[in-house]
Amino acid sequence: MIAVIFDMDGVLVDNAHFHKRAFVEYFSEYGTTLTPEMYGRSNEDLMVELFPNESEERHREFANGKEAYYRQIYEPHIKPVAGLVSFLQELKSNNIPVAVGSSAPVENIDFVLDKLKIRNYFDVVVVAAMVRRAKPAPDIYLKSAELLKMEPKNCLVFEDALAGIEAARSAGMKVVGVATSLPKEKLTETNKIINDFTEITVAEIKQQIIV
Repeated sequence: MIAVIFDMDGVLVDNAHFHKRAFVEYFSEYGTTLTPEMYGRSNEDLMVELFPNESEERHREFANGKEAYYRQIYEPHIKPVAGLVSFLQELKSNNIPVAVGSSAPVENIDFVLDKLKIRNYFDVVVVAAMVRRAKPAPDIYLKSAELLKMEPKNCLVFEDALAGIEAARSAGMKVVGVATSLPKEKLTETNKIINDFTEITVAEIKQQIIV
C-alpha cells in the first residue's frame, strides 16, 4: 500500500509568478528580494529573516497583507496544474490515500482547494500550524503520513521547492519534483522530475518509484 502527499504552491497550482508578483508589489518600499532557497518556507520564517528588527505582531501583519493581496491578484487566473484532476481521479479510483502537506497559510490552502473544487480528493490536509517546525524540517510530511496511517517509506511526495524536497527526503519519503517554480536542473535530489501530471501514472509510481 502506498500514499501520495502533495505540496500545494507550485504543485496543485502553478502560482509562483503570482506569489513573486505579490511579494514584490506588496513589499516594494522595503527593497526585499526572494532567493530560490526561500521558496516553500513558512511566512513566519521568511518574515523573521527579511525583517529581523520588526515585532512578531508586525511580522504577522506583513504576512497576512501579502497573502491577501496574492489571493486577490491570483483569483481571476487560478487553475490546476495540467493533468492534476485526472491524476487525482486515478489515485482515488485506485483507493490510494492522498494528503496535502503545505507550509502555506490555511486561508491560501482553502482558497485553492475550494476554488478548484478538489477538496474531496484529499483524505488529510496538514498545515504548518499542526506541527512544530515548518519545511525544510520533515514535520509536515511525517504528520501527513501519521494521519494517513502510512509508513513514511511508503509515501510519495510531489514537491516543487528545495525546502520541500529536503523535508520529504528527511522524512524518509520518495519525491517527485514538479518543475513549475524552478528549472529541472535545480530538482536533482528527487526520484523523478515532471513538468506536470500528464507525465506520471499510478502504475509508474507502483512499478518504478515505490517498489
